Amino acid sequence: MHPSERDHVQLVLTLPGTGGEVLYGRRTRLTMGVLVELFTHASWSVVLGAPFMQWGHGLSSGPLAIAANAALKRGISVDILGTEHGLSSINLSSLRDGAAGSLRLWVAAEAATESSKLGFHAKFCLADESDAYIGSANFTGPGLESQLEIGVLVSGPIARQVREVWEVACSSGFVIPFDPSG
Repeated sequence: MHPSERDHVQLVLTLPGTGGEVLYGRRTRLTMGVLVELFTHASWSVVLGAPFMQWGHGLSSGPLAIAANAALKRGISVDILGTEHGLSSINLSSLRDGAAGSLRLWVAAEAATESSKLGFHAKFCLADESDAYIGSANFTGPGLESQLEIGVLVSGPIARQVREVWEVACSSGFVIPFDPSG
């Protein structure tokens, strides 16, 4: 890593309810806070991806769902990459309530044609092309609230590379739009 980029990477953790206290104070950020912050600070776009999502957590309820809805109300474009099962756990009507921005759902093309395949395993959240979370946390209750997960928040050139990967994945057909109504 180039020395000028060193301050643009921060460690991000989800901590278990028991035993996680030993990890506090290690100059880290919490996963949920970072994800909410990315939605809050976005100027035009948020892309979020995880193969596993869970009803009642993440984008269907709680702080992350509130932040996503607020971003959509501000006119931010929100793209969500997931599996068909994971995307079906999102409360889409609540997210779209009062939305001025577009909400688009995506699945990996391979998973859409072959149900035994996941198609991707990445967990990430990208705000515009300036900041990105990349980590191990799925957008489930345990992934965001109660088990040890490790990730990084990156800014600058690495975040721009994440944006480029997303754009190529969309333009090449690696990911395809998903319509939950069939």
